[in-house]
Amino acid sequence: MNATSIMSIILIFCASILFLPMNTNGQSTSVADNSLTGASAAPLTPLTIVIGVGDSLTHGTMDGTNNYVYTWNAYLQQVNNALNKSFPTFLSQPYFDLQENRIFPSTKPTNLGVDGADIFSVEGIEYYKRVGASQSYVNTDYLCDALSPDSFNSKYDKVMYPLNLLAGYPVTQLDSAIWILKNGMPAAGLNNALVFFWMGNNDSSLAALGAGGSNPSYQPIPFDLITDELDPFLNLLIIIAQLNGELSFDPYTMSAIDRNLTTLSDFSTQYDHVVARLVNESASSVNKEIFLLTLPYYSAVGYLMDSEDIEFYLRKIDPSYSVPATFKRVALEGQPITNPLQGDRISLLTFGMMYALLSTGHSVAEVNGALEMNGQQRDGLVLSEAEQQYIMSRIDGFNNAIKTTALSYGPNVHVIDIGAILNLALTGQYTIKAGDKTLTRKWVRGSSFTLDGVHPGITGQAVVADYILHRLNNILGINAPLYDLSQVMLNDPYIDRDGDGWAPGPNYTASGITQLLFLFRDPDDNNPGIQPVLPSDIWTRISNVLLDEISSSSAISAEASRLRNSLPASP
Repeated sequence: MNATSIMSIILIFCASILFLPMNTNGQSTSVADNSLTGASAAPLTPLTIVIGVGDSLTHGTMDGTNNYVYTWNAYLQQVNNALNKSFPTFLSQPYFDLQENRIFPSTKPTNLGVDGADIFSVEGIEYYKRVGASQSYVNTDYLCDALSPDSFNSKYDKVMYPLNLLAGYPVTQLDSAIWILKNGMPAAGLNNALVFFWMGNNDSSLAALGAGGSNPSYQPIPFDLITDELDPFLNLLIIIAQLNGELSFDPYTMSAIDRNLTTLSDFSTQYDHVVARLVNESASSVNKEIFLLTLPYYSAVGYLMDSEDIEFYLRKIDPSYSVPATFKRVALEGQPITNPLQGDRISLLTFGMMYALLSTGHSVAEVNGALEMNGQQRDGLVLSEAEQQYIMSRIDGFNNAIKTTALSYGPNVHVIDIGAILNLALTGQYTIKAGDKTLTRKWVRGSSFTLDGVHPGITGQAVVADYILHRLNNILGINAPLYDLSQVMLNDPYIDRDGDGWAPGPNYTASGITQLLFLFRDPDDNNPGIQPVLPSDIWTRISNVLLDEISSSSAISAEASRLRNSLPASP
């Protein structure tokens, strides 16, 4: 990053600390700024505050990580930058550094999106089904209640602080948005607001991605196949956690999927309740427009790998590799499967373990144990066609509920049907082009997603921003410029330029599970003959990451501490 970029970001932070009106359109500090088609700013009008309420997509997560690089290039910032070409807006971002620590924590944020949030946690509630409880309850982890930056203990603290101090009580995402609309805006001389509400993705994400939750926590990895490669302490901890019902490696059974999906009636009731609060509890003096965004099919993202994906990558290691006959492909040999209604899927985590096994000398038959067992499809690790359709049907129901809710709250509540356009693209019914490149749902080689296969890359974020801007232009009668995707793509590290299935990714040192994702970065994206090579200590790295991941559960973490204390000291 050059000095101009750093100074622009610092200026934004400093202005945000004071919560003073400021045009956040910086000086060529991002791909978004550089790629806008020409449009001069409109005459000075009252400043409009931009508020984001949502999950990882709104916060700006990429590669399963939150940091200022990603947030600055995510859809909400790109929308704000474009709107600034038509009228002055104010967006305050709760930027994290590369270690996910909050930068300038005294900044009052207006982007309130938190990674992992769902329609219940936006109000501080833990949804009962996903944790195996008899009823939903308030989870203090979903509140911002830290008294100082030294006491941050969750992403809710890191994102929303210091709004809890200003409000005088622990705040949820929804509380924070309402507080800004009631109190923060008049104090800053602001009385116009655009509120972007994109919530509900995580009401289906665990069912589709197969990772997360509690009692048990799910991990879509073939533990039985990799146990001999893992650290013995990790193996022992996993076995105990399984016996205690704290951990499961079978997320793709119909019972597990249904457990992790929000019921339609629960979603509809809660969504309507949350929007009603947002509409009715803000100051009457505030001129606000609320935009409700619909949901994409989580069961169709690049993270979920079909037979053609698996064979494309594993044949780089062993040209004879084929998926077993029990794994449903529904396509001609070697032809891409773009329709999520067809063919089975596995998670990126399952695929990663298969890739590591084949790379370290295990046979094709052993590796395919992740896909079949005793000559039958391995149900717990394979997301079947029927299971995909079940999840997609539920998301369709969520989207209908969003549209119904919007009709109940007057002319200032609008639907932005981003789910519809994304779902057409994910199902291969709509083509998105960036220059001469077609963006598809395929993991990295589709050039749409980051390395985690879930979150859009910079070009994908611009696709989302463009659709939102198109709708805003129609709804608000403005002329905000759209993005030239071919220009955005030039500086996007997630574009597979040489067609070998890999992309260079961002150039910084990763931590956590992102360490494993970064092992698949393309070392030379101009030469398809140069491939990523897994390090010789790959299983040690996998063991360390898995230990960190499963220990994020308080129960498993306590068990790990007990085990360490009970084991004899090393000689």
